[in-house]
Amino acid sequence: MLNLKITPFREPQGPMRRTTTFLMLGLLAISGCSPYQTEDRRTPDVAIPERFDAPTPEVVAPEHWWLAFGDEGLNATVLESFQGNLDLKQAWARLDQAMAQATILGAPVYPDVNLDAGADRIRRDDDGNTGYENRFRLGLSMSWELDLWRKIANRADAARLLATASRDDAEQTALLLSGTVVDLWFTIQEQEQLMDVLEMQIASSREQLEVVELRYGRGIGSALQVLQQRLQLAQVESEVPTVRSLLETTRNQLAVVLGRPPQEPILRIPEPMLPQLPEFPELPAPRDLLETRPDLRAAYKRVAAADLEVAAAIADLLPTIRLSLEGTFSSPSLSSLFDDTISSIGGSLLQPVFDADRRGAEVDRRRAILQERAEAFGEQFLIALREIKDAIDREINQIELLEDITRQVEIASATLAEARFRYANGQNEYLDVISALQSLQGVQRREVTVRKELLRSRANLYLALGGDWLRNLEPTPPVEDVASEPTQDMNQEPRA
Repeated sequence: MLNLKITPFREPQGPMRRTTTFLMLGLLAISGCSPYQTEDRRTPDVAIPERFDAPTPEVVAPEHWWLAFGDEGLNATVLESFQGNLDLKQAWARLDQAMAQATILGAPVYPDVNLDAGADRIRRDDDGNTGYENRFRLGLSMSWELDLWRKIANRADAARLLATASRDDAEQTALLLSGTVVDLWFTIQEQEQLMDVLEMQIASSREQLEVVELRYGRGIGSALQVLQQRLQLAQVESEVPTVRSLLETTRNQLAVVLGRPPQEPILRIPEPMLPQLPEFPELPAPRDLLETRPDLRAAYKRVAAADLEVAAAIADLLPTIRLSLEGTFSSPSLSSLFDDTISSIGGSLLQPVFDADRRGAEVDRRRAILQERAEAFGEQFLIALREIKDAIDREINQIELLEDITRQVEIASATLAEARFRYANGQNEYLDVISALQSLQGVQRREVTVRKELLRSRANLYLALGGDWLRNLEPTPPVEDVASEPTQDMNQEPRA
């Protein structure tokens, strides 16, 4: 360590002044030169297909994807969740933490200036004589590490990237939140519709029981047929508690997601009927997911931040220059405080010589972190591609399944009608009627579930696509218009 100190300070004159000027200009000239060149890793190191194989025709989906289902109550509930959901509020708080951390790590780029003031009163006893002495002090000091190799600047830039990645994390939380609300909404509609179907089936089974009991009273049927029909009715009625339980617990879940106590009623009650499947949306190019998916943007920024940390670790192996400037005013009285001045200017040069390879190991660690994040970025992109392909494949198969179920409902209805006709004419046993009735009621209930699963597959597709609407979110977005602000570029500073 080399220390230079001059007391008191005098402004350099003549040749010394020119030398100082040239020295400062030289330091400024080499300041900002990094010994490590970072790379643009915006695109993951994996194969990227040109397009997705998807059904046609395609339509442009609305910016806020849940609007495609045409349910105003669902739209208002999703927007309400952006205000009340506690997970999302935690994500905004983590964003504030990251922004503050970026400010902390970026502060050393600028000089550190401190003001010091003090006053002392000293009592002296000398040969029985007591005296008092006052001393007032006012000092101003500055210390500054010259960022010769962009060590500080790279760490500050890395912290800013991590802060914007936290913004993307909050957007990802909002995206998943919208999917959760939509899924719960559809589940409530599914269970409400199942309750209607069960009420219809119970009414039909009771009518059938009345017919069997009437026939038995006239001596046409048997007690076994009555018992068989009573058992069939009891089996249908036993489905009600299961459906009601799922309906009530799903409502409780939705209330908590909205930031409400479970016992508090939901303001907007879903209609007891699932919506129709919207037209298939127009899909972006796979490469566009790097912009529309907040989790991929966050992954890229963490890779870029790790690259900057490698540069900072390498710069830590090089010399460090620190400057200090201090001025102190000291006087026994306030009136003459500025008459006595002590000033100093100093500088130090630190060059690591031996540290048991601590700094070298830190460089290796940072490189390993960079490699890990780069590989995770590639994996996350492949998962995004898989999520879209999975959603498309599930939807295609669910549509085919729904068509099969619809045909089964038609066949089961015809079978039940034929079984009842033949039983009335004494051509078959009543057990055939029971079997046909159970088959029809089973496929009717399954049809509702398959329709809901089809809507869930479409919702998962919308979620996998992401969207630019997320960049317009604020910690407390207005319910009336969540997309009223302009789109923010991914490399801009995050907004609090």
